Order: sequence, then C-alpha cells, then structure tokens
Amino acid sequence: MLYASDAPDPIDTVASVLPGYRFPCPDIASVDRHIAERWDHAGPRSGLTPRLKAAARQDVDRLLDRRLYLMTVRDAESEQVPRAA
Repeated sequence: MLYASDAPDPIDTVASVLPGYRFPCPDIASVDRHIAERWDHAGPRSGLTPRLKAAARQDVDRLLDRRLYLMTVRDAESEQVPRAA
C-alpha cells in the first residue's frame, strides 16, 4: 500500500476507501498481492478496529474489480486475430 506522497500511474492505481491510500496494480500478480495483504488486515487476528476491517473488505472489493478488468483486457487482447496483409 502506498501513501499519498508516492505518485504511481493513476491509470494503474486502485484507490482505497481510506483517504490517502492507493494500490499500484499494473498486472494481476500485483493485484493478488494487495488482496492477500488486505485480507490479512480484515482477518480476526489483525487487531484492527471494526471500522478499519470493514475498510479492508471494501478495498478487497475494489481490487477484485481491478482484477476482473485486467483479466477481461488480457482475454480480449489474446482473442484479437492479426489482419492479413
């Protein structure tokens, strides 16, 4: 997770529900890493308040949306057939 002072590409970034946090997600592997991190924060042994656990779950929802988008784009690119010259 990055703080507001970092400047990743906004196109490849998922914003957290918490102000000032964002996740750089240029590929599926990075999205999966962020999802795993947020699930650890939402778990019963995390020690976070219920409000922050709920925010972590909402972040996972946003990250899953990003993952679905990346999978859709990848599948669309693999289905493109090159044009005959």
